[in-house]
Amino acid sequence: MKKILFFVGSLFILNGCLQSTAMVGPSLSLAGGGNIYQAGFSYGAGKLVEEETGMSTAEYITSILEKEKKILEEENKINKIKEKKFKEDLYTLVLSNLKKTEQQNNLISMIKLHYEETKKELKSNFNLN
Repeated sequence: MKKILFFVGSLFILNGCLQSTAMVGPSLSLAGGGNIYQAGFSYGAGKLVEEETGMSTAEYITSILEKEKKILEEENKINKIKEKKFKEDLYTLVLSNLKKTEQQNNLISMIKLHYEETKKELKSNFNLN
Protein backbone atom coordinates (compact mmCIF):
# COMPACT_ATOMS: atom_id res chain seq x y z
CA MET A 1 0.00 0.00 0.00
CA LYS A 2 2.87 2.35 0.82
CA LYS A 3 4.45 1.71 -2.57
CA ILE A 4 1.24 2.58 -4.40
CA LEU A 5 0.82 5.79 -2.43
CA PHE A 6 4.47 6.65 -3.07
CA PHE A 7 4.11 6.18 -6.86
CA VAL A 8 0.82 8.07 -7.06
CA GLY A 9 2.25 10.89 -4.96
CA SER A 10 5.40 10.97 -7.08
CA LEU A 11 3.25 11.13 -10.19
CA PHE A 12 1.52 14.27 -8.99
CA ILE A 13 4.65 15.91 -7.64
CA LEU A 14 6.95 15.15 -10.57
CA ASN A 15 4.32 15.71 -13.25
CA GLY A 16 5.95 18.85 -14.67
CA CYS A 17 9.53 17.57 -14.49
CA LEU A 18 9.54 15.81 -17.84
CA GLN A 19 11.36 18.07 -20.27
CA SER A 20 10.52 16.12 -23.35
CA THR A 21 7.91 13.47 -23.92
CA ALA A 22 9.92 12.03 -26.81
CA MET A 23 11.21 9.18 -24.68
CA VAL A 24 7.84 8.30 -23.14
CA GLY A 25 6.57 6.56 -26.28
CA PRO A 26 9.72 4.49 -26.85
CA SER A 27 9.96 3.61 -23.17
CA LEU A 28 6.39 2.35 -23.21
CA SER A 29 7.29 0.39 -26.33
CA LEU A 30 10.24 -1.11 -24.55
CA ALA A 31 8.29 -1.89 -21.39
CA GLY A 32 5.26 -3.28 -23.23
CA GLY A 33 6.82 -5.24 -26.03
CA GLY A 34 10.36 -5.64 -24.82
CA ASN A 35 11.73 -4.76 -28.26
CA ILE A 36 14.71 -2.50 -27.66
CA TYR A 37 15.36 -2.03 -31.38
CA GLN A 38 11.88 -0.69 -31.98
CA ALA A 39 12.13 1.61 -28.98
CA GLY A 40 15.54 2.89 -30.09
CA PHE A 41 14.35 3.45 -33.65
CA SER A 42 11.27 5.30 -32.44
CA TYR A 43 13.36 7.57 -30.19
CA GLY A 44 15.97 8.17 -32.92
CA ALA A 45 13.36 8.97 -35.54
CA GLY A 46 11.71 11.39 -33.15
CA LYS A 47 15.00 13.16 -32.52
CA LEU A 48 15.82 13.34 -36.25
CA VAL A 49 12.44 14.88 -37.01
CA GLU A 50 12.95 17.36 -34.19
CA GLU A 51 16.41 18.34 -35.48
CA GLU A 52 15.23 18.73 -39.09
CA THR A 53 11.98 20.57 -38.46
CA GLY A 54 12.44 22.12 -35.03
CA MET A 55 9.17 20.50 -33.99
CA SER A 56 8.28 17.30 -32.24
CA THR A 57 6.77 14.53 -34.33
CA ALA A 58 3.28 15.29 -33.03
CA GLU A 59 3.66 19.01 -33.83
CA TYR A 60 5.04 18.20 -37.28
CA ILE A 61 2.17 15.84 -38.10
CA THR A 62 -0.32 18.40 -36.79
CA SER A 63 1.18 21.10 -39.01
CA ILE A 64 1.00 18.81 -42.05
CA LEU A 65 -2.63 17.96 -41.30
CA GLU A 66 -3.46 21.65 -40.90
CA LYS A 67 -1.87 22.41 -44.28
CA GLU A 68 -3.87 19.60 -45.87
CA LYS A 69 -7.03 20.95 -44.24
CA LYS A 70 -6.35 24.43 -45.65
CA ILE A 71 -5.75 22.96 -49.11
CA LEU A 72 -9.03 21.03 -48.93
CA GLU A 73 -10.88 24.15 -47.79
CA GLU A 74 -9.46 26.09 -50.75
CA GLU A 75 -10.44 23.29 -53.13
CA ASN A 76 -13.96 23.29 -51.66
CA LYS A 77 -14.21 27.05 -52.21
CA ILE A 78 -13.05 26.66 -55.80
CA ASN A 79 -15.51 23.82 -56.37
CA LYS A 80 -18.37 25.90 -54.96
CA ILE A 81 -17.44 28.78 -57.28
CA LYS A 82 -17.30 26.39 -60.25
CA GLU A 83 -20.66 24.88 -59.27
CA LYS A 84 -22.23 28.34 -59.00
CA LYS A 85 -20.80 29.33 -62.40
CA PHE A 86 -22.11 26.07 -63.91
CA LYS A 87 -25.60 26.72 -62.52
CA GLU A 88 -25.57 30.28 -63.87
CA ASP A 89 -24.41 29.08 -67.30
CA LEU A 90 -27.06 26.34 -67.32
CA TYR A 91 -29.76 28.86 -66.39
CA THR A 92 -28.63 31.20 -69.17
CA LEU A 93 -28.58 28.36 -71.69
CA VAL A 94 -32.05 27.10 -70.74
CA LEU A 95 -33.46 30.63 -70.82
CA SER A 96 -32.01 31.32 -74.28
CA ASN A 97 -33.38 28.00 -75.57
CA LEU A 98 -36.80 28.85 -74.17
CA LYS A 99 -36.73 32.21 -75.96
CA LYS A 100 -35.72 30.53 -79.23
CA THR A 101 -38.49 27.97 -78.84
CA GLU A 102 -41.00 30.73 -78.13
CA GLN A 103 -39.91 32.58 -81.26
CA GLN A 104 -40.19 29.39 -83.31
CA ASN A 105 -43.66 28.73 -81.91
CA ASN A 106 -44.74 32.27 -82.78
CA LEU A 107 -43.39 31.81 -86.28
CA ILE A 108 -45.21 28.49 -86.68
CA SER A 109 -48.43 30.10 -85.43
CA MET A 110 -48.06 32.91 -87.97
CA ILE A 111 -47.38 30.42 -90.77
CA LYS A 112 -50.44 28.36 -89.82
CA LEU A 113 -52.60 31.47 -89.70
CA HIS A 114 -51.39 32.65 -93.10
CA TYR A 115 -51.74 29.15 -94.48
CA GLU A 116 -55.40 29.01 -93.45
CA GLU A 117 -56.06 32.47 -94.89
CA THR A 118 -54.28 31.57 -98.12
CA LYS A 119 -56.23 28.33 -98.34
CA LYS A 120 -59.53 30.17 -97.94
CA GLU A 121 -58.56 32.70 -100.59
CA LEU A 122 -57.57 29.97 -103.01
CA LYS A 123 -60.87 28.14 -102.47
CA SER A 124 -62.85 31.28 -103.00
CA ASN A 125 -60.86 32.07 -106.17
CA PHE A 126 -61.44 28.59 -107.60
CA ASN A 127 -65.10 28.68 -106.73
CA LEU A 128 -65.58 32.01 -108.49
CA ASN A 129 -64.00 30.78 -111.68
